[in-house]
Amino acid sequence: MAISKKRQKEILRLADEGGDDLTDEISDDEKLFAQYRSKIRKEMLHFLRTTSEKKELHFFAQNWNWDGDVVPLFTLIKNPHCDAGTLLFLYWYGCPEDFYLFHKFASEIDGPCERDIYRLLRQIERKIVKSEYDSASIPFDPTNRISMWDQRDEFARSIPDIMYQPITGRKKRGG
Repeated sequence: MAISKKRQKEILRLADEGGDDLTDEISDDEKLFAQYRSKIRKEMLHFLRTTSEKKELHFFAQNWNWDGDVVPLFTLIKNPHCDAGTLLFLYWYGCPEDFYLFHKFASEIDGPCERDIYRLLRQIERKIVKSEYDSASIPFDPTNRISMWDQRDEFARSIPDIMYQPITGRKKRGG
């Protein structure tokens, strides 16, 4: 099933938490803008909890703005319809090599947003290692995202070998 253009636009609005393009419609009233952002966030979290369309979850992940809060991505990966390809996509776009090179534990990281990303990476890693997903039908090959392949043994926390393996979209991995 393809995602309609209208649905793509709705998901993009949520992935960007409303986007900056709508600020002109709200005016400069910061209180009204905060209320608007809160409303969009509630809609986004509801969407991430309730959608049963794995392609919509993947589309959201592909359009997520990594600048700032990543807490909604925890909701996305908890959705039982989140595909292994989406998990692996988020993992590598979260730059695990940057975090794992020097940090073995989240507590070693200073910034709260960076700690959240590290925790997100670890949760995704556990889900994939334990095959805690229902499908692996959305292909993703991490090869182009891996920048330190030859240095992976030098990380403070090593990346499991399975995280380097592409999701081909053919069958569930590990099972």
